[in-house]
Amino acid sequence: MTSEERREARYQRRKAKRQERREARCAALGDISQVYSYRKMFFYGKRCCNGVRWKQSVQNFESHLFSGTARRRRQVLENTWKPQKCTHFTLCERGKVRPIDAPHITDRQIQKVHSNEVLIPLYEPSMIHDNGASRRGMGLHWQFQRVKDQLHWHYRRWGRQGGVLLMDLKSFFPNAPHRTIYQRHQEFILNPDLRRMADLIISSSPCPTPGRGMPLGVEPSQQEMVALPSAVDNWLKCQKGIHCAGHYMDDYYVFLPDLEELKKLAHELVRRFEALGIRVNKRKCKVIPFTKPFRFCKARFTLGPTGKVTVNGSRDGIKRARRKLKLFYREFKAGKRDFKDIEQYMECQSAYYRNFNDHGRLLRLRRLYHAIFFGGAQCINSPETGKASA
Repeated sequence: MTSEERREARYQRRKAKRQERREARCAALGDISQVYSYRKMFFYGKRCCNGVRWKQSVQNFESHLFSGTARRRRQVLENTWKPQKCTHFTLCERGKVRPIDAPHITDRQIQKVHSNEVLIPLYEPSMIHDNGASRRGMGLHWQFQRVKDQLHWHYRRWGRQGGVLLMDLKSFFPNAPHRTIYQRHQEFILNPDLRRMADLIISSSPCPTPGRGMPLGVEPSQQEMVALPSAVDNWLKCQKGIHCAGHYMDDYYVFLPDLEELKKLAHELVRRFEALGIRVNKRKCKVIPFTKPFRFCKARFTLGPTGKVTVNGSRDGIKRARRKLKLFYREFKAGKRDFKDIEQYMECQSAYYRNFNDHGRLLRLRRLYHAIFFGGAQCINSPETGKASA
């Protein structure tokens, strides 16, 4: 047997084992009546009401939750359930307008069951560890800490040699290819009834272009999109053997000790993403040497000559916070805003910037807060709580 034949035999054995594990995970879910059991649907129906019980539609939904859950479960099992039309609105987030499609709360109940009982158990094992978006126990600050750890790992081996490749996927949600998502359903969701539900949620989702686009505000969209580039992620980690790489939703980073290798890798990544139908924003793709700071997800990372990693938060966020404090003061004087809301806002800002090396920025923000509301620029920190007091 030649080396090529042995390599092919190993590949086929591993492929068969992966398929066995997928079948075992699908079998552990049970059939559609077990996945959409009354107990699970009622539990996720109660969770849909958290934080929005002030809405009249939510109050009506919760008051009829017993009978409504039984009716919707019967529709799912009889293949007569159809999602209602989403409520469309826009949300301005940090100067960027995002279109949001909010599903009706009765559909959210079924979508929560689908996300937590089908998509997460089947998709999670195929995702790399350094993919921190929309996953339990992870998040943005977890991803920042992961970048710091990988920068330390790189410095211990190569110092400041090399650089970082930053890559952004263009309009990740609006350009999501349905063809690739349906192929993932065929590959991972082996139960035909559960796959039919997954395909129905995708086909009924509002999209600007036929065959493309996933709505923001729908929970299955988050799980589908966070797992969509897993094929490229596993190629990068497993086949290329690159340790220092990861992404937060559509923002990618790769660390290598050779800048030329990073440029070649960028072309290969673009080719593989486009083969999946995922578009890359080539204007935002850049290779930055470690001798210069770089920005990832609005945070600024600096690898110093001694190996110290400094992480600074968003500079624009501090500017917005200063403007908001002045606005809050005018509203407070006019009697339109309670002082407790302002204190809570300052606590949120302090908790956010404590995660970064931004003591100076946070101190100046607290001084402005005390100068505006207490008539002085002195800022005293409590050693127990870290709260500002006058």
